[in-house]
Amino acid sequence: MTTDRQVVIEEQCKNGVKGSTFVLFRGQYRELPIIEVPFDLPLYRPENGRIITQLEAKLETEGWQRPAFYQAIEQDWVQQTLHELLLALSRDARGPIYQELAQQAQQTEPLLVTRTGVVVNGNRRMAAMRELHKQEPASYANFAKLRVAVMPTETTAADIEYVESALQLAPETKLAYTWTNRRLKLRRQRDELKLPTKLILQSYRITDKKALEQELAQLDLAQSYLDDYCHTPGDYASIEDAEVLFVALEQTLRTLPKELVPAWRWVGFAMIHARDQSKIKLANYFPFTEARPAYAISQALVSLARAQGLSVSEASQAGAAAIDDRLISVLRDTSAALRLSREITDILDQLRIDANEQEAPKRLLQHVQQARKLAEKLKASQLTEKQKAELGSEFAAMQYHSQRFLENSNEAPAPISPAKRKWRKLREDPYRYCADSRNPVLRVIARYWPGRQS
Repeated sequence: MTTDRQVVIEEQCKNGVKGSTFVLFRGQYRELPIIEVPFDLPLYRPENGRIITQLEAKLETEGWQRPAFYQAIEQDWVQQTLHELLLALSRDARGPIYQELAQQAQQTEPLLVTRTGVVVNGNRRMAAMRELHKQEPASYANFAKLRVAVMPTETTAADIEYVESALQLAPETKLAYTWTNRRLKLRRQRDELKLPTKLILQSYRITDKKALEQELAQLDLAQSYLDDYCHTPGDYASIEDAEVLFVALEQTLRTLPKELVPAWRWVGFAMIHARDQSKIKLANYFPFTEARPAYAISQALVSLARAQGLSVSEASQAGAAAIDDRLISVLRDTSAALRLSREITDILDQLRIDANEQEAPKRLLQHVQQARKLAEKLKASQLTEKQKAELGSEFAAMQYHSQRFLENSNEAPAPISPAKRKWRKLREDPYRYCADSRNPVLRVIARYWPGRQS
C-alpha cells in the first residue's frame, strides 16, 4: 500500500530533483537523486546501528516487544522514542553533530532515505535539526525542509544494511560504533537478515569469516555475562569499557580444555564484574593473558576451590575442580566477585613466583652456557679497561657461586652481597622486583603499578 510519504517522495523525484549524489550500492557507486521534503516527513529507522544497545535497554525497561516496536515504525510513540535516543547521541562529544548544526544553521549534506521515507543514513543529524527548529524556528528556518537522497526502488533490507554499514565506517566525523553496537549489528545481519557473509565482510572491512565468528563469539560471551551473571539483560552500556577483557577472555576460553571452560568463564566474569572496585590490572592475569606457568590453568582452580573451603582430592588436581558444581555455585555469586577476584590473582601471583624459583637452575645453566660461548668468541683486545674491570668483578662472583654449588669447602666471601644484588635489581627493574617478591606488600604495589594495564 502506497503511503502519503511515498507519494510525496515519488512526486519530488519526478519533478523536484535538486541535484544528485553517489552512494555505494551493491558493490558499485550509484547516482541518486536529491530532493527536498518537509522536516517531519522522514521516519527514524529502529534498526539504526548507533542505537542498538540503547534501544535494547529501553525495550527491556519498558517491557516492549522488539518485533512489535519495529513494526509500529510510523507510530508517534515509536518515533518519539527513537528521537530521544538519537538526539542524545547527536550531542555526544565524540561526534558533536548537534553543536555543528547549531553553529552552521544549515544542512550541509543530504540524508539518505528509502522510497518509503525511512532514513538509512543521517538519523542523528535529522534529530538535531528537528530539535533546533523546534526550539528556535526563526533562527533555524533552513531546517523546515530537509534535503534527502533517495535510494533506488529495488532497494531491499539487505541493501539498506550494506549501505548503512559502508557509510558509517567512512573516515569522517562519524560517531564510531561502540564495540557492542558493532557486534549486535553484525549478528542481526547474519542471523536475522541472512546477508551473505561476503557482503558483511566487505561492508565492515573484516578480513575473513574467522574474524567475523570471533567478534560474534565475543558478543555471545558479553551477553552471557549480562544475562546469566549480572541478570541485567541489554545493559551493554555497563561494559563499554571492557572490550579488551571480553576479547581476551573469549580467546582464552576458545583454547582451553573443554572441562576447564565453565569455571574459568565464571572466574573471568567475576574479575570483570569487580574491575572498578579491585583496581587490579586484569590484563596482566590469566584468563586475560597467557598462563604463567602453564599448569596454573588447572592448579589455580584447585587452590581457589580449597580457599572456599571445598574439599578437593589429589586425584582431582588434573582439573576436575573446574567442573565441580560447588565451585561454580560460588563463582556465580556476584556479591563475592571482589573477594574472588583478589583471591585468584593472589593465587596466580604465588604460582608464578614458585615456578620462577623452580625454573631458576635451568635458566641459570642456559645463561652460563651462553656467556661461555660468547666469551670464547671475544678477544681481550676488544675490551676496554672499564669493561675488563666489570667482567672481572662478575667472574669473581661466578667463581664464588661455582664453589658454593659444587659444595667446595674453601668458600670465599661473596664479591657482591645479597643486599647489594637486591638493590641493583630494584634499580634496574622496580616493577619486576616487586612482582617477584615474596613480600605481600611489594606484590600489591606491583599489582597496581602505573601503566601496566591495557
